[in-house]
Amino acid sequence: MPVVVTGAEQPLGRAVVLELAATGGEVRATVRTRAAVGALRAAGIRVAVTDLSDPLRLGAVLEGAHTVLHLDRGPDGRGFPADTWQWLLEAAQDTDLQRIVTVLPLRSGRTVVRGCELIVCQLPEQAHDRPERADRELVRELIEADRRADPGTSNAHPCGHGSEVVGDCRERWGPSDHLPIA
Repeated sequence: MPVVVTGAEQPLGRAVVLELAATGGEVRATVRTRAAVGALRAAGIRVAVTDLSDPLRLGAVLEGAHTVLHLDRGPDGRGFPADTWQWLLEAAQDTDLQRIVTVLPLRSGRTVVRGCELIVCQLPEQAHDRPERADRELVRELIEADRRADPGTSNAHPCGHGSEVVGDCRERWGPSDHLPIA
């Protein structure tokens, strides 16, 4: 199943999406500007240009995906994925999305949000202070988070840190409106 990476025009998102594409899986990405599309498409990545505020467009990108690595840092590239969190959740309502992996500066862990497993990797302080560079260790942790995560295991360590499972992904959302992605 495809993996979606939001914020792929920003250094962390770009590093993650290119690493995922190199492993041979199906990867989709969202970017905020057309200028970021060429290099990603050349790497075999399906790219949608969106600011994430359109739930139909983002929902079309998420359709059929198992996991989204939500790394979008907002319009100026200096916020946190939490700044666009509501848009992602609204778009995900009508999809079969099972897992969201994201970063926050405070802590790592695992929980369930609206029936979708949420894995949070801790964002190193220097990563937020220098958004123009991607932390290689964080890139590796984000990619491995989905591979190591097991919703039935209460002692999982999805991001190299202790975490806790608070539920499962049995609740599903309804059918989706479909829009093609670029």
